[in-house]
Amino acid sequence: MCNEYQLRVRRADHDVAFRGAGLEILWLDAEPNRSPDRPFCPTDRAPILRQCARGGLEGLEARWWLVPGFYRGPLSDWKAMCTNARIETAATTASFRDAVRIGRCLAPVTAVFEYDAPPGRRKGQPKRRWEVSWPADDASGPIRFMASLCARSRPADLPEGLDSFAVITRPAGADMSRIHDRQPVILTLAEGLAWLDRGGLGALPGPGPGGSLTPRE
Repeated sequence: MCNEYQLRVRRADHDVAFRGAGLEILWLDAEPNRSPDRPFCPTDRAPILRQCARGGLEGLEARWWLVPGFYRGPLSDWKAMCTNARIETAATTASFRDAVRIGRCLAPVTAVFEYDAPPGRRKGQPKRRWEVSWPADDASGPIRFMASLCARSRPADLPEGLDSFAVITRPAGADMSRIHDRQPVILTLAEGLAWLDRGGLGALPGPGPGGSLTPRE
C-alpha cells in the first residue's frame, strides 16, 4: 500500500486550487495526453509538486518508484521496491534519507485503491478492489495530496537524468484498517503546503477520524 491511485483532474484544476492559496505552479513539462480514468501504477509517470528554488511551486511528471540520487547503474537493475516509504523508517533508510531532507513533494490524488480477500476466498480467486475517496472541500475540490519524497538520479542508461518519487505510508486509520494495515499519508491543501515548507516527518498529521475516507467496492 499504496500501489494504485487515481487523479481524475487536469493541471488547470491544480492551478486553480493553488492560486486560491496565493500560489502559482510553474510546470516544467507539457501535460501528457492521458485519460483521467486511467489509474497510476508503479513505474508510471505521474504529476508531483515541489518547492521551487526561486520560490513558489513547480510541477512535473516523475516516475512512481523512487531511484535514489546515489544510484548509477542501469535503471532496469534497480530492483529495490521504492514505491512507498514507511514513515517510521524513511529518515534512516538509505534509499530515502536524502529525500527526507531535500526531496519533499506532493502527489495529487482523487482516489486510492486497495485490495483485500473477501470472506471465503480461495487461492487463485480474485481479490476485492476498493476505491477509497473523500468529500470535496472548498480549497481544492476532490483533490488531496499524498505526502511524498522525490529524487533526481542519473542511471547509466538515462544520461539526461530521472525524476522519481515514493509515497509516504503509515499505519492505517479507522477507515482503512478493515481493508489493509497501512495507508498513504493523505493531506489537505493546507497540510500539503505545510509539508513542503517544514518537511518534518513527525509533523505529518495522522489518519483522520472515522468517516474521513470512504471505501467503496
